[in-house]
Amino acid sequence: MLSSKRSFLFSVLPSAVILSLLLVVSCKDDNPVTTPTSTSIQGSWRITTVNISPAVTYGGFPISELVTPLNGLENNCIGSTTLTFSNGTVTNNSTSVSACTNSTISKQLINTLFASSTSYTETDNQLTVRGPQTVTATKTVNNTTATLVTSLPVNPLGQTTTTSYTMVLTKQ
Repeated sequence: MLSSKRSFLFSVLPSAVILSLLLVVSCKDDNPVTTPTSTSIQGSWRITTVNISPAVTYGGFPISELVTPLNGLENNCIGSTTLTFSNGTVTNNSTSVSACTNSTISKQLINTLFASSTSYTETDNQLTVRGPQTVTATKTVNNTTATLVTSLPVNPLGQTTTTSYTMVLTKQ
């Protein structure tokens, strides 16, 4: 049973999740400007969870949360990586985290969403991240967490099913 889940996570799910999270594309100004507010995402964060709804079923197993299985299979790489949002730029330290040395899928997920050339803009309730693609999410920030929610026309398996994605970040 664990072997079939592991096989699924290492073959289909990560690539499909990455592709589906990046399907929302829009044209924006090439020079983003971010004005910090009391609800600003500026600072250092860790990805705590990525939930999807509806869940996908693979091999009879429902999957609705993506980070926990990847952290379990790949040495807690995602849980050990810090994202830093500062002055319109997002950086991550996954290349220098020892837990990520052999964590190919986790690093791929992190770097696809928050690669070295990633920029962002925000308002009080919205975050737009621009990396290889542009994704806009509703944003809720408090003292310890930030929650980003977006809806895409495909699920992590690439199937045409409108799916809600919720990413929770924890302040560092």
